[in-house]
Amino acid sequence: MSAQTVTFQRQSTEPASLIRIYRHDAVGAAPIPADSVLLKFLAAPVNPLDLLVIAGRYPVQPHHRYNDEPIPGYDGVARVERVGTDVEALKPGDHVIPRAHGLGTWRTEAVVPAAAVLKVSKSLEPPTASLLKTGCSTAYLLLESCPSLCPGDWVVLNAATGWIARMVVQFALLKGCPSICVIRDRDDVEATRQSLLNQGARAVVTESQLAKEGPAEIAAGMRITLALDAVFGQSGQRLAAMLAPGGTFINYGSLGGAGGQLVLSQELIFWKQITFKNFRLSQALSRYTEDAQIDLLSWFTELFEEGKITAPPVNRVDWEEDGDGGNLEKKVQSVLARVGGKVRPAVGCTKHVVQF
Repeated sequence: MSAQTVTFQRQSTEPASLIRIYRHDAVGAAPIPADSVLLKFLAAPVNPLDLLVIAGRYPVQPHHRYNDEPIPGYDGVARVERVGTDVEALKPGDHVIPRAHGLGTWRTEAVVPAAAVLKVSKSLEPPTASLLKTGCSTAYLLLESCPSLCPGDWVVLNAATGWIARMVVQFALLKGCPSICVIRDRDDVEATRQSLLNQGARAVVTESQLAKEGPAEIAAGMRITLALDAVFGQSGQRLAAMLAPGGTFINYGSLGGAGGQLVLSQELIFWKQITFKNFRLSQALSRYTEDAQIDLLSWFTELFEEGKITAPPVNRVDWEEDGDGGNLEKKVQSVLARVGGKVRPAVGCTKHVVQF
């Protein structure tokens, strides 16, 4: 029986051109370290973070390598196949997710320290479970980063078709805070608008509509106290202009490009006294103990099970090995090209999740 591991040969902004897939013997019944577990990965998403890692633009680099090449993938869900003799907190059949960045989830199996993973419920579908951390935790903690947010306050966010943004809308609604979603101009605007409204958004506008009508006109009658920016540049600038006095602006991405600028005007800084923040998931999670993180993930699971939140749609990519293996490489390269290569579409690409 064989296993497969994805690596990248060097750092590059064109991941599709440099990833490779190694085929090697599975661990099978071979001994594993006493403090470790053998994992069988079930699903792993392709996140913007992964592309930053491959490009060498993220501070945390992969902790695991194969054939002296880094293994990408910082998020995912796996099933525990075997446990080392000293492991008590986990047992075969448990589902787990990475505890911290750098685990390397783009592979079919792995032997890692038991302390490197967190146990999660087996009731969730693997694509949803694989995004509990970077999807649900990010969305929830973005809102928690604004402690002044109260029921009746509005939240505005761009890149609103993304997984995280859709979860923000739902968590905000649980807090009694309606959302206005800003989406890129596209051919299927009405269908996209309806999809977001169905998931809990109160209003949906396009970037061009916001630019034409103006932030003040769109925000009329709304007390917008939190802006969540994943694009930066002009898109982020328009979000900041929609904030009420004393509001909070949080940037958590730069999908519009690293060269974007956001002008901090006298009105924003002095008249409105807007607070500007940056968000990093690892930093936000560091304030939670491991037990508290597990409790948080359990709460997310309960919300899914009770139907209080629903998982946004994803593009599922089945990991299939054929006779000569060529199709597998082409499939993975195609996904990376669509998400982060030269043929990358405009902001708003539906999340891709590989199912092993």
